Amino acid sequence: MKISFFQLVPIFNDLKQNINLVEEFVDKNRCEIEKTDLLVFPEYFLSGPLDLKSFVNYKKQLEEINILEIFANISKKIPKTTIIFGSTILPKKNIFLNSSQIYLNGQNLGEYDKKALIYNENHICKSTDNYLKLEINGIRVGVALCWDLILPEVFRQYVGEVDLVVIPSFWGIGGNALQAKYPFSLEKKYYRALCTARAYENSFAILFVNAVGKYKSDFYSDRMMGGSLAVMPPLGEIYFTNSKNSKELHTLDLDFDFLKQYSEFYATDKDYKYYKTKNIF
Repeated sequence: MKISFFQLVPIFNDLKQNINLVEEFVDKNRCEIEKTDLLVFPEYFLSGPLDLKSFVNYKKQLEEINILEIFANISKKIPKTTIIFGSTILPKKNIFLNSSQIYLNGQNLGEYDKKALIYNENHICKSTDNYLKLEINGIRVGVALCWDLILPEVFRQYVGEVDLVVIPSFWGIGGNALQAKYPFSLEKKYYRALCTARAYENSFAILFVNAVGKYKSDFYSDRMMGGSLAVMPPLGEIYFTNSKNSKELHTLDLDFDFLKQYSEFYATDKDYKYYKTKNIF
């Protein structure tokens, strides 16, 4: 499976400018993207994280912009490539969700809503029990978002059901008191270890697509985002990038024959279902 992704860092709370950036990146890299089965953007790629104050302005922008129509039109530019549009805060009935929308040639294939809401998200969004499973050229794909990584229960929903879970993210690499005691990023070690654990314990591959570079907002500024990575059991982490260029198109080819070999000899997905019948958890 051939995959492409951008590590786009958005301009804070400016939907129009960020949409223009996305369209520019897609147009500029169309020939390379067309060679891939899947294109992925990071979490919050159209706004960045919001607080209650900035959310007021964000909602006004939503009244003027039809996000889903824009996603449909962008996907028509590369009609044979499925697009996971990172995540966007979108209204549904009387609530707002941090939601990942998936499109192929103008058609909405489904959505996934973030479960592990964090910081200001708790005051803006709601969690749902909506999960997403789709097939892309014979590969079964699921979606999770960023901090969902800390919840093994989220990934258990995909056991035996998918070959790959894609995790659009907006994850910083430092900034707390413990981090300051070390010369390396604890955050990077944290999410890289979690990605590996989720892949091995559930017998599927993981693709973690993070924003990268410096980000500025009124309340959350100048934090470097971490890199993106892919984990394929039994090989482990097979791809990692420290590139600080958010405009760069990254491509990788995942060979799922390795996963089949792992599942044959280390059937952790089947083990989970077996022990679940024992009423021990």
